[in-house]
Amino acid sequence: MHKSDEARLAKLQDLLGRLRRGEIVQNRQLQTWLGEEGYKEYEDSWSNTVDQRNLLSRKSSAIIEYEELLKKAILLYNRGEAASQRGMRSARQLHAKAQTAFERALLYLEEQLSIDPSLQIWLDRQCDFTASNYPSLDPISVPRAITSRSLDNQSGSISKKIDSKRQCKIRAVESEIERIQNPTLQVSDSDIAEKLRKLKAGWK
Repeated sequence: MHKSDEARLAKLQDLLGRLRRGEIVQNRQLQTWLGEEGYKEYEDSWSNTVDQRNLLSRKSSAIIEYEELLKKAILLYNRGEAASQRGMRSARQLHAKAQTAFERALLYLEEQLSIDPSLQIWLDRQCDFTASNYPSLDPISVPRAITSRSLDNQSGSISKKIDSKRQCKIRAVESEIERIQNPTLQVSDSDIAEKLRKLKAGWK
């Protein structure tokens, strides 16, 4: 490894340690030590993250309404479960109301998806409302919005998986360290042109 690469590697490892400890690393420092390619990778990563955040901030009104209907159904279901555990007579009535509320929520969702199929991207599972695949009327079986914090969200809550700015910086620095430690053979356009010239000369 060239001495300049060794010095750069040491600085990048220092920056990585600082980032992992939660210390502030300015963009100008990253730009200096990541180089043009590495810094562009960081900028692209952060730009994608911002786009994802903007998408999640523009949740469809149809999904918001579905979540409200689902919230009411789950509340009734939980009240029914609590009443059932206590042996209360109201349990059966509450469960019946919960089933009706779940049906109302699912019918609304089915209608909205028929109007705008792209709403599927907001849901944690593929929706199939055919008779053989219709969701059961309980909190675990019904579709959830990907932004839901519920443990029943099968996407694992996409909003929690979106990187922070610090995570984007860490990934960019780790990538540049990897490039220095494990360099790949880089062939320039001039190298390719020279090899082609020699090949053509050999054919004559």
